[in-house]
Amino acid sequence: MYHSISDTYGDRFAVAPEQFAAEMRFLATQRFDVVSLAEGYRRLNSADDLARTIVLTFDDGHRDFLTTAAPILKDHGFSATLFVVTGRLGDKASWSSAGTTRDLLSHAELCELKSGGFQLGSHTVTHSDLRTLDAAALERELTDSRATIAEIGETFVPFAYPGGMFRQRERDAVKRAGYDCAVIVGGRWGNGPETDRFLLKREPMLASDSLDWFKKRVGGFYEAHYLVARARGIETR
Repeated sequence: MYHSISDTYGDRFAVAPEQFAAEMRFLATQRFDVVSLAEGYRRLNSADDLARTIVLTFDDGHRDFLTTAAPILKDHGFSATLFVVTGRLGDKASWSSAGTTRDLLSHAELCELKSGGFQLGSHTVTHSDLRTLDAAALERELTDSRATIAEIGETFVPFAYPGGMFRQRERDAVKRAGYDCAVIVGGRWGNGPETDRFLLKREPMLASDSLDWFKKRVGGFYEAHYLVARARGIETR
């Protein structure tokens, strides 16, 4: 799970382009299978081996995906899914830690990215905390944003909860709105056939993360570390 790929000082969600490029080179040289979310979802419901399958997602729809991330991904033939705020296309990301300075992708740019092989998903209309909305507003945020993504041409439409905030009510509303799946922030274990398709787990990548941390994370080191610690009664993150 990424947000911005940029050298934005003080924004913990902005991964430096050099760091991102190094992470993608590692996935390529180690022959990880980087697939779209739609393909990853298909594999969850099949007998395929998921051990080295990676799905890359980008929340909010920052314009630097087009200018910085996409060229790096294309160099490796990697897919990615962008979760965009449909009511703010071409606007500024006022909800981010970078304030109102971060440009968002326009409708035309989303179409360009889709034609280039990237996938789109919904991040609501306004990036509101869904837990604070009444039933009618919640439905509008979900159905209107899904309709926009479908109009651009997506037939598999996933959803990402803004800020990773949700309860059972919001999870059930996403399902009713007709989404194919939904992703959350964090989650101790990887996804498997038993995972709720509206609560698929993602590992957030931050500005402070090192390449060594990235290597261990995608290699499953921290999951094994947690299992050993839990067996010994040791508290860990």
